[in-house]
Amino acid sequence: MHTLGDKSVAALSSEPSDIPADDPFIWLPRARTKTHSLWLKATYPFQGFGSHVSIHYSCDIRRSHAHKIRIEDDVMLHSHVWLNVPVCSSDREPAIIIGKGCNLGRGSAISARNQVDIHENVLFGPSVFITDHNHEYSDPSAPIMRQGITAGGRIIIERNSWFGYGSVVLAKRGVLVIGRNTVVGAYAVVTESCPPNSILVGNPARVVRQFDQKSQTWAVPGSQITSSAIRS
Repeated sequence: MHTLGDKSVAALSSEPSDIPADDPFIWLPRARTKTHSLWLKATYPFQGFGSHVSIHYSCDIRRSHAHKIRIEDDVMLHSHVWLNVPVCSSDREPAIIIGKGCNLGRGSAISARNQVDIHENVLFGPSVFITDHNHEYSDPSAPIMRQGITAGGRIIIERNSWFGYGSVVLAKRGVLVIGRNTVVGAYAVVTESCPPNSILVGNPARVVRQFDQKSQTWAVPGSQITSSAIRS
């Protein structure tokens, strides 16, 4: 015989009967995404396109830019992701590299004039924006839309990093490196390199925590982080 306690535990562990089942037609957009991914792989001249790649059918990738884009294995691009290459140079160097196992949240965008190199297993929340250039605005007498874009720099995002909702990475010049295992908080705007194992928040973003290997804890950095710490 079950006791009252047993019945209570059983009731808590069972699924509530009033929760509706998933829409049986949910497989339709999934099938469309699968078909779209296969179509891109077969007909777009990507510099590389790995296996088990899923690109939502609403994503914006121009065919004329595909030769400057490399996508590795097990990558997932959710709805309305935009991959943009505003200036397509004649060299074979890829402008956008999305490493193995990366997952880009819905509405995220990457715009690369020079190069945005995202290493493996990087996670984007929704509406993340990564750009290695900016709109030119040096001439106040001319419309900004007619002034072109800046020379910009280059962005490297190292493995296992996570970008929160609405975060931005902007390279003004040189090489901006987001160190491995870094967490970028929601709405943070990153314009400078950061060392591995960091937590960044704010605008402009600053390091508020770093993982200490000795204590195995996330701690407030004790001193200002210099560029010599990058990629340590």
